[in-house]
Parts: sequence; structure tokens; C-alpha cells
Amino acid sequence: MSPRRKATPPGVAPQAAAPPTRQLPLPEGVRLIHVGPHKTGTTAVQNALWDARSRLLEQGVRHVGRSRNPSNAVRAVAEQPSPYSVDKPPSMSNWHALVRDIQRAHEPRVVVSSEFFAWAQPAQIRRIVEDLDAERLHVVVTLRPLLRVMPSMWQQNVQQGSVTPFEDWVRQMLADPSRPFWTLERHDQLIDRWVAVLGVERVTAVVVDDKDHGAVMRAFEGLLGLRSGTLVAARDLANRSLTMAEAEAVRGFNVAFNGQKLPRDLHARTMRFGAAQLMKRREPPPNERPVTMPAWSYPDVARIQGEIVAGIRASGVPIIGDLAILAAAPAAPGRDAKPLAGIPPEVVGSLGIGLLSTTGAIRQAAVSKGPFKFAEPAEVTRVPTYQLFGALAGRAWRATAGRIPRPRRGTGG
Repeated sequence: MSPRRKATPPGVAPQAAAPPTRQLPLPEGVRLIHVGPHKTGTTAVQNALWDARSRLLEQGVRHVGRSRNPSNAVRAVAEQPSPYSVDKPPSMSNWHALVRDIQRAHEPRVVVSSEFFAWAQPAQIRRIVEDLDAERLHVVVTLRPLLRVMPSMWQQNVQQGSVTPFEDWVRQMLADPSRPFWTLERHDQLIDRWVAVLGVERVTAVVVDDKDHGAVMRAFEGLLGLRSGTLVAARDLANRSLTMAEAEAVRGFNVAFNGQKLPRDLHARTMRFGAAQLMKRREPPPNERPVTMPAWSYPDVARIQGEIVAGIRASGVPIIGDLAILAAAPAAPGRDAKPLAGIPPEVVGSLGIGLLSTTGAIRQAAVSKGPFKFAEPAEVTRVPTYQLFGALAGRAWRATAGRIPRPRRGTGG
């Protein structure tokens, strides 16, 4: 006979059942895919797995993929185009190649990580599960509080070309639950999508603890049966968050860039994968404030976060880490940070040097032994190359035409 549950005293809310714990490590033969979502420590996990590839193989784990994040393959199956162009999703040949690599792996365990898995809707999830074998597949979802995720996501959008100020963006997200942002960051609904296809026993949630950067590494070591210390959370300046001043400098560039109606792939080359990445190599001074949520947003964020935590508990998936980190509702700051009065010269200089680097001008200047060559005037840069060539060729022809002797009549020529 099961023991009788004690009655809850009047006026006291009953405690929610603790989420089940995950039996570690996962059984041999497992194919573990880390689906993100974005801004939940995915880059740190991918860097650690990539850097430890040889140590993983020694311990019977193969990190599949030819890069840290096989984004082209996963965006193909998730039917997600690149955010840096208006092209279609990558060719499915990328996905087929990744599947072949997974199927050919003979190690006891396989792991692959890409936050683009989080975009997959039920039809795409079924395709992924079918291709990777439901009996062997296991999904890991990493979780992080919205108060940390939202500033990070806005910064990423700015680096991709957005011109929306931060507080306006926060208002838009909180007012419209159908925004693509929530496809990723309603972690309860993301978990439900995978559970509906795979089953609760094949999905695990890992809580990211920003105060203990090694916790997520230990979670993956436990899942994969790795020795402690195999995965290392390396300090990566290139992956740090932008400060508010840096983000506003990039956003100001975006306003001017969009005003010129320049192509998105040029923005990706010069800013997203260029100047913005180079800016992150600087060490911001302590007084350069980070991007933080405005005080007025805290009640709405706390309400949504509460719904997410309740949904995760109700899903029944095992949790690694402390779900209380997500459930915590910090008090709103007494007042918002002062509006940015100006962008420090160091930030502007860093942005400018980053843009020079992306054009190759710095490298060219370093290897050139000739005299300094002045840049083209802005008026010339606005003229398409073919028009400029045509104008110069026409001028040259007119200048020389009178000097060319004409053939005499009757002599042929």
C-alpha cells in the first residue's frame, strides 16, 4: 500500500512535484543532438566539443560535423534560410552528408550541436527523427532565463542589421507572442514539440547557470560518459556580449547602411562577420554598461517565465541543473539606467578599424611597398564599375581617334 500523502495546510500552496532526474550516462548507441535554442550557451558547448574532438574519440564519442556548428545542414532540414541573405534554405545535400557521417560513426556515442535545430516544426522534426533513427536519438535542450536571453537576442539582431532600438524591440516581443523569437525562446513549447515526436524519455533539459560556467560542461560530460574535465568552457572574447554603446554604434551603422539600400550579404561580410566580431576583442572598461532589461518589463517577463517553467515541469522531461534558476523572479531595478549620452571614442575607433579590416585595406597597407595611394572620392564609389569603365574608354577613344590615320579610298584596309 502506498503511503498516504500528507494534507496541505489551509492557505499554503501545494509544492510542485520535483522533475525526474536523468540516469547518466546515456546508453551506448545513442545519437545525441543538442538543439539549443539560441543564446543558451550553444556557442560555448560547440567550442568545447570541437576543441576536445580527439579526447572525445579516445573515450568512445564522435563529434559529428566538419565544423563546430553544421549550420548549413541543419538549416536545410529545418527549412531556414540564412539570416544574412534572402536566399532559399541551403541544399538538402548538406543534411544528407551530415546524416551519412552520423550513420557511419562506429563509436558508442555520437554528438552534434546546432541551435538551428530549434527552428524545426513538427514536420521537420519527424524528418530528423526518421533520418537519425528514433530508437537511438536523444535530444538535449539548454535553458536560460528570459532576462538574460532577450538582451542577447536583440544584440544578435542588431549585428544582423536591425535598426530597432532595444526598448522598442522589447515592447514588440512582449506584445506579440507570435513573433519568431518565441518559436525559439518559449522553451516549454520547444520541448513539447520534440516530446510529441520522440517521447519524454528521449528528451533532456539542461539549465544554464551563468554563475557557474562549468555546470553545462559537466552536464554534457555526464550525458556522454566523458571523464570530468574533458570539456572546458574557454573564455572567448569573440563571443562576449556587446555593451550598450557598442550595440548602438552598430545600430547607427545599420541605419546609414540601410539608407543606402546596400545588399544584405555586404552587411554580413563587413559587419556581422567582420567589424562586430573584431569589436568584441576589446576589453570594455567597467563603466561601459551592458544591455539590460528595462525595469518596466520585469512584471511581464516574470509572468511569461513562470508559464515556461510550469510548462517544463508539466512536460515530465528530466532536468539537469536547478530549475529554480529559471523560476526566480528578480526584483526590478529601482530605476532604469540613464539613456546613453554618447558613444565613447574608443568604441567608434574600434568599429572603424573593424570595417577597415573587413575590406582588406589594413592587410594591403601592411604588404604594400609603394607610395601611399589616396582613396577614391565618394562620388566615384557611387558609380557602377561598368559605367565608369565605359566613360573612361569613351574618353580615351575620343582623345586618340583624331590621331589614327584613315585608310585612303580605294586601298582597302
